[in-house]
Amino acid sequence: MAANPHFWLAERFGSYYSRAEPPTLPRLERREFGFGGWERKIEFRHLSFSSPMKLAETLAKDKPLYVSASSAYYEFPEARPMARKNWMGADLVFDLDAPSDKCASGRAATCSPFTCPDCIHKVRENMIRLVEDFLLADFGLSRQELQISFSGSRGFHVRAYKKELEPLGRDERREIVDYIEGSGLTVEQMMVQEPIAGHPNMYKLSGPTPSMGGYAGKFAKRIIHMAEDPITAVSISSKLKKKENAEKFIAGVKAGRWSDVPITHAQEVFKQLFDSLKLSVSNTVDTDVNVTFDTTKILRMPDTIHGGSGLLAKTIPMGVDLASYEPMEKALAFSMDKKETVKATQAIPSVELGGRTFDAIEKDKTVELPQAYAVYLVCKKAAVPA
Repeated sequence: MAANPHFWLAERFGSYYSRAEPPTLPRLERREFGFGGWERKIEFRHLSFSSPMKLAETLAKDKPLYVSASSAYYEFPEARPMARKNWMGADLVFDLDAPSDKCASGRAATCSPFTCPDCIHKVRENMIRLVEDFLLADFGLSRQELQISFSGSRGFHVRAYKKELEPLGRDERREIVDYIEGSGLTVEQMMVQEPIAGHPNMYKLSGPTPSMGGYAGKFAKRIIHMAEDPITAVSISSKLKKKENAEKFIAGVKAGRWSDVPITHAQEVFKQLFDSLKLSVSNTVDTDVNVTFDTTKILRMPDTIHGGSGLLAKTIPMGVDLASYEPMEKALAFSMDKKETVKATQAIPSVELGGRTFDAIEKDKTVELPQAYAVYLVCKKAAVPA
């Protein structure tokens, strides 16, 4: 008789935790924890642990499929109701996820519940922009003050650890998100359009320079970067196909003169390019849209297994090139050598995992697969143990 999927997964999760390094977070003993199972990601909360070792012992014994931890610090993290916990502050946390209703590849309406490389790469690109263009460049944080981890499913989590950030309330955190997303900011606010004397239908356009701070400087740098590449330069104007025009345009932008090379409908072109520069940092999956400014949020504990994928919410080590990090290859909790047998409960498309590409599987077909992929499919509720 086939094994119960929940119990089958729990045994493997428990086995992993019994031999793995204890997962940890700064000031772990001040955080609230929650555990989840087959039906709900959080079934029990208001838990606390005095050390990483105590947490690891409980994970090996209780075998939860989901482990979440608060971004907040509390005097009494296990107390209830929430007011009795005595909130002491919270980390600044960002959750970037690929949307579940569309696929970045454009080949299908959605790749959910399976995660395609195009979706991961798109979210990774936004995560790098968040880190490099905002947290490091604008907010003055250092890479040592950030913990960047795969979410375990369709995106990345970025945690900022800095004493000055901990007391920030919901409104202040919302302001940070508004700034990063460029809320209310338009290209018209950064540019001045003046008519050219004697030419009633021609205008001189003045705009930001790359030496400016904030979004203005970011926009100028992005435009210059695009103009320097012949492939992307034509996204600005077909006139920039010519090298001399591109060089003239770049020199003009550096000096704040955005119309040294006349561009048809320039304001509309720059508006579209500016809107694409804005970065959405709010989670677009499930209900975690308030993750950054929710000061009591509990979310996936780094370096624990995600029950919806069997992958680790793995922390990306310092020094690793973020642009080349492939979580579907690096965040495995289970073996690619050991085999497991499962039966597909739905048609399964080709999937990339662990550095391999697996062929599509027909519904009701029983197959022997590497353990990591078998666990992945059972977690996705696309297969059951056979």
